[in-house]
Amino acid sequence: MNVTDAAQTTRPLCHVVGFLVRFMMMPPTQDAHVHAPPAKDNQGDRREQDEDMSPEELRFRRKERETRRSELLDAIHAIARRSPEVFEAEAEDLIRRSVWQQTGSDPMFSSKLDRWLKSEYRFETFASILPHDARLERREVEPPSVEHLDARHRQVYDALIEKFDGTKEQPRIHHRWDAATRDQFIILGMIALGGKHGERQSRMVHYLGLGASGSDHLRGSNTVRAAKIALTRHLRSRVPGFTDLFAKATGNGDRRQHRFKDLDVASTVAQYVRSHPASMLLPEPPLTA
Repeated sequence: MNVTDAAQTTRPLCHVVGFLVRFMMMPPTQDAHVHAPPAKDNQGDRREQDEDMSPEELRFRRKERETRRSELLDAIHAIARRSPEVFEAEAEDLIRRSVWQQTGSDPMFSSKLDRWLKSEYRFETFASILPHDARLERREVEPPSVEHLDARHRQVYDALIEKFDGTKEQPRIHHRWDAATRDQFIILGMIALGGKHGERQSRMVHYLGLGASGSDHLRGSNTVRAAKIALTRHLRSRVPGFTDLFAKATGNGDRRQHRFKDLDVASTVAQYVRSHPASMLLPEPPLTA
């Protein structure tokens, strides 16, 4: 893929500027907070602040946002021009994840998107294949209600919140996660979103950016195993008498299947990760979920 092709591929993507901004999230860097979109739980407060502003302050705020979005889009163009192979490898998964985050699972649109990604991008813009009533805004997913959980399950859930969000005194910002924490969130989320079927190892390895098979197989397998061990150890240190978060994996190699031990906990965790600002890191669940 040459520079011209990369630029042609980039132009249709301009219709989903809000999606492409998230490209700057992967992988996190020391300056990740500079590129980070506002947290979802702050968006309502921001709207209220806008209503309280004077017309002059509001114009300044809007201009500031427009400038930031323009610069972020220029950054995406720079990546496409200077590293076309990297851009091509990441852009397709980025679009798939972003569309699912915005519109949910839609088999008909998924088929249309597959055709566009394979060939129709040559003569159709991305905007032209979107449903006419599609709202390109992030779906607001409420954190799970834990009233149905017994005391032990609530302890497990609270321990996971502490793991990824920290405490009130020492909060953790997902833009500042290290690679190991990010991997653990992706693995936890994908297994939880898989429901009773769980998630296949090869798919998790792929979305960790380690390749589905081949030379990276051992590295990917070890990453999944290490993440599950770290999560289980964290829970054991927080929940008295806790044994295992995950059921025993079945199958071998890339076909190895990973599941939660308790389906109620899996369901609660699935809603938690979907409501989390870092949910942009997660792919669409498999159709069997």
